[in-house]
Amino acid sequence: MKEYLLVFRAVQGHIRRTPEESAANMELWKNWIGSIAQAGKFTGGQPLAPGGKLMSKGGITDAPFAEGKEVLNGYVMIKADHFEEAALLSKSCPIFDDDGTLEIREIAKMDM
Repeated sequence: MKEYLLVFRAVQGHIRRTPEESAANMELWKNWIGSIAQAGKFTGGQPLAPGGKLMSKGGITDAPFAEGKEVLNGYVMIKADHFEEAALLSKSCPIFDDDGTLEIREIAKMDM
């Protein structure tokens, strides 16, 4: 079984929700992640707080950048037999309801 990282991106400030709409959206996320967990495929994940810093050899810069359309706003780690299964588990992700994107990356094993 392989491990995959699902990275969520959405347009910053794109959607304004009432508290009730936010609670309903959070319920969609809980149900989606719960279905992956129930299948024994969920290994972890968290939303990310807004903002952040970008570090390079030259120093630290504010991120996300104003000219950027999408911001990284969370991740989930799952187990799947192959990429196609990871994609199938990702199909019903609530990020798509907000015109966001989901990047699927296989986690490589490191020999240590």
